[in-house]
Amino acid sequence: MLLNRLQFSLEASRLSLSSLRPRALGVPEGSAPVVVHGSLAEAEADWRALEATGILTPYQRYDWVRAVLASDLERADGVAIVVVRSQGRPVALLPLIIERRSGFSIARLIGSDISNSDWLAFLPGTDISPEWLGLVLDEVRELVGALDLVCFFNQPRQWAGHANPVLAVGADPGPNNLYTAIIGPTPAPYIEHRLTHKRRGNIKRGERRLEEMLGRVELRRVTTIDELDRVHAAFLAQRGERFDQMGVGNLFAQQSFVRFFRNLAVEGFSDRHPALCFHALYAGEEIVATTCGAFAGKHYSQYINSTASGPAAKYSLMGILVAKLMDELNASGIDTFDMGIGDFDYKQDWTAPEPLFDTLIPLTPAGHLAALGLRTSQGAKRAIKQNPRLWGLAQSIRKTLHNLRKR
Repeated sequence: MLLNRLQFSLEASRLSLSSLRPRALGVPEGSAPVVVHGSLAEAEADWRALEATGILTPYQRYDWVRAVLASDLERADGVAIVVVRSQGRPVALLPLIIERRSGFSIARLIGSDISNSDWLAFLPGTDISPEWLGLVLDEVRELVGALDLVCFFNQPRQWAGHANPVLAVGADPGPNNLYTAIIGPTPAPYIEHRLTHKRRGNIKRGERRLEEMLGRVELRRVTTIDELDRVHAAFLAQRGERFDQMGVGNLFAQQSFVRFFRNLAVEGFSDRHPALCFHALYAGEEIVATTCGAFAGKHYSQYINSTASGPAAKYSLMGILVAKLMDELNASGIDTFDMGIGDFDYKQDWTAPEPLFDTLIPLTPAGHLAALGLRTSQGAKRAIKQNPRLWGLAQSIRKTLHNLRKR
């Protein structure tokens, strides 16, 4: 059973993290370097301090993770927020949730099932070796009482110019790619400097024709509740239609996701780089496309988007939206950008695929067995998704089953 706050002091007779890396910004002997919190609130001060100067993706921000739990996208009864401290300040953080699966006790990052990137948040300069991480996780296992396996999914090789230290423990290729780009600083208009002449022409021509048909074309960031309600409704309708074409249900219409988007978007209305915000592409007063994104540092992650069907759909709606979004992001100091996981042709106009990796760290003999099963499952997913023929077959079967369920 997790206690709300568990601390320990390394004894002199045991191997300490500082003895392993004496020059590192590691863990000092005789202190309580590893703390496991059973609630986000108790970790908030350390978390926000680390977030201010640390290396993390948008999906490890305190506000994002808090909203995931508050919206019931995750159950809160297995929360274990791991904070590693040194010299009186937090140097690393893992927001874990511990679950029982098939008799195994397995930890993963909170929200990993709905996010684009797992990442160990850390302060630049912290020397995180495989041995360092192993000792930290061993102490976590002792504190929580039972822990067989710790999982990291969809990890990039680097973030904000810093190599991913977890991959030194192990790096199995994940099923998906993350589509990323360095976008700044680039003068406006972005497309004049980064896109081919042909692609620029298509976007400009599409915008002109869209304007002729419906009225002025502009991108607006959502900053009021009334506009959020309207844009979110358009998003749900557009995304629901697209999902139906793909043969999947609209998970974003579930009440937990509705709460998540609404509450987190409202909180970010006045922030320059909020945990989440919506933009809408208007043609006249018609919403023809939307995007929902998350910020961390100088990075913007496009979490999900949508486009209208009908006559407007033939006018490169997502291309027009992203072109305008790039100019706004550059003006606000954003340097890097991603379009999330999943292989879609339109993403390659703006970004390049970056492989993602899974790291499974067994802490017990049972954990080795659980890791074997997970590794086999993830490998099978990758084999299907990265093989065009197999992935096409899987999509066809999925769509057929979806249509049968609708009858």
